[in-house]
Amino acid sequence: MRNKINKRNKLACVLSYKGQTRKCFARDWDHLKQRGSEAIRRTWYLWCNVNLADLHSVSSNEWHGIVYSVCGKSINVRVYDREDRVKEAAKLLGSIGGSSGTGKKKVRGDSNYYRVLRYKGLEKQRKKHDKSNNK
Repeated sequence: MRNKINKRNKLACVLSYKGQTRKCFARDWDHLKQRGSEAIRRTWYLWCNVNLADLHSVSSNEWHGIVYSVCGKSINVRVYDREDRVKEAAKLLGSIGGSSGTGKKKVRGDSNYYRVLRYKGLEKQRKKHDKSNNK
């Protein structure tokens, strides 16, 4: 029987070098070593073995550290667990608008809400642009 491969990317990694940042995503820590070194090579043309043992735990779902390229250049690394972040964001969005009832702020969550919100912003910009052209 074949084991099903988990294709969901649980970990996110933010790489920073000389003011530029690059994100990469991975299923697990071993996959992150591979994806991190590929991202560094593609973005900054540096060869690097991402050693995740040197990362320091900042919180229960976030780690910070530095990896060094073969030529000695340091790259800042921040790794965080995406599953926990999604749960935290959902919890925060659910708490907006009070603890009970169905207020205006509680109607978030579906894609149509954000589509309508974007259209309202575009309409507002268009009216502002028309008003400035008519003067």
